[in-house]
Amino acid sequence: MSTNVCTFCGRLGNNPEITILPSGKERVRFSIAVDRNYKRDDGTRPTDWISVVIWGSSAYVKKTNLHKGDKVVVSGRYEINEWTDNNGIKQFAGSLNCTNIELVEHKKSDKDKAVEDAIANQNNPMDEDDDLPF
Repeated sequence: MSTNVCTFCGRLGNNPEITILPSGKERVRFSIAVDRNYKRDDGTRPTDWISVVIWGSSAYVKKTNLHKGDKVVVSGRYEINEWTDNNGIKQFAGSLNCTNIELVEHKKSDKDKAVEDAIANQNNPMDEDDDLPF
């Protein structure tokens, strides 16, 4: 017996592209950036880019309003597609045929970060210049 089940957690590298094919079937495509769990000598962390395809329904993608930078967990079957280009050279590309996707978090905008910082500063009593009893 063999299995082909993959799960990736990463951030969307682009906004999902929803296409309705002539057959009426929906296809959603995007890529996610998945960091490796080690750093190079220069301190950078290598990133793998995973192409993701969802067939048949874009309802979840539309409902959750997924955008570039959002963190998701995707799972499904990893496929290697093969074709011959116009020059007669065989080409290969891998993609995840996604059967499950979950939103982990929306990317915070600069405005959201500024609001969070302002709230944190308001709630921090150590930043106040009140007269202390000691």
